[in-house]
Amino acid sequence: MIQIYTCYHKPFTIPNSDILVPIHVGKELSSVKMDIIGDNTGDNISQKNPYYCELTATYWIWKNATADIVGLFHYRRFLNFANDETSFCHFGNDFCQKYGITAERVSAVLADYDVVLPKVKRKRKNPLSIYEHYKEDHIGTDMDCVLQVIDEKYPDVSATAREVIKNGVETYITNILVCRKDIFDKYAAWLFGVLFEVEKRIQENVLTRDSYQQRVYGFLAERMMTIFIRHMQKVAGLKVKELPSLYYEDDAKRWRKYKLRRLKRKILHFFGLRRDADA
Repeated sequence: MIQIYTCYHKPFTIPNSDILVPIHVGKELSSVKMDIIGDNTGDNISQKNPYYCELTATYWIWKNATADIVGLFHYRRFLNFANDETSFCHFGNDFCQKYGITAERVSAVLADYDVVLPKVKRKRKNPLSIYEHYKEDHIGTDMDCVLQVIDEKYPDVSATAREVIKNGVETYITNILVCRKDIFDKYAAWLFGVLFEVEKRIQENVLTRDSYQQRVYGFLAERMMTIFIRHMQKVAGLKVKELPSLYYEDDAKRWRKYKLRRLKRKILHFFGLRRDADA
């Protein structure tokens, strides 16, 4: 069985699918009514959603899901299993078929790979390390705390963590993934083992921040996923498949720009002036 949980915090289009399972994140604190599974059932951390973002769904999947293959998407962001498209502007009845979000396609990919992730994000010009980039957008001492906790609780991961964070320039963002449940569980156990200890040490300060910077544990987890993946590649030969992130675009102007950009790249690719036609 495949269950890819898709996070919602407000009513939105839910694709017709046999494998996508909508889940209301932060439901414990929400007045919004949606007739879907809530992350406040079973063993849960729903009340932590303002600080953990979509990770309240990650925790719920870890503790409550029973499918052989599980995953996490967002209501506006999916993985594209079929082609190189990175944006779409409407949900049709053929949405899942069009983008390969089907049991058949997901099973086929995971027959050859252990985990499916969004394409790694990297800056092509003057790339900063993950650590320096994090300090630009967020609070650097939070990342220092993560590294310290990993040193203390998971010393076997410490060298990889410091190499990835201090020297690495590639990150798997959005906390999206699809994999076998045993791999998901291993990742979640490590992730929350670190984050819950970090929370003990910084939460008093977190409560004094604006609402954006309070989402700290979701931001940290994006970088921590890269640590986990690189470590597992080293010690267990984890096989990773990267796929395009597929984003719902509701701004007509940005959608037109996207389509024109793709057309230009495909023309250049056709005439051999570009090595690829990726968006």
